[in-house]
Amino acid sequence: MKLAVCTAQAEEQARLCEWIEQYCRLRSLPAAVVCISTPQELSRQAPGAIQIAYIGFGSSTGFLAARALQERDRACRIILMDDTTQYAIQGLHLHFADFILRPVEFRHVARSMRLALERF
Repeated sequence: MKLAVCTAQAEEQARLCEWIEQYCRLRSLPAAVVCISTPQELSRQAPGAIQIAYIGFGSSTGFLAARALQERDRACRIILMDDTTQYAIQGLHLHFADFILRPVEFRHVARSMRLALERF
């Protein structure tokens, strides 16, 4: 399984990658985690290349990137991260796997992974 952490914040990106890898090790899930720093880099991913994507570019940029990924690849499970709840309900309507209100903690990653994996 390939997972992507899509955020421009390097510190948050590194922490999320570490937590996702830790979660996968604890559950014996084979996984490869890639870091993506821009919405443009995310849009270059081939459909089907990413099974679960954590997206948090901030403001409407993250939401629009998540929505574009979903339109290109319906099978990808999207976890949207933001500083406000502004996009939480819209993400629900678009069937994102989860919404995480920053600051992100390990327990949020564990919950979102469970939710995303339920849909496989």
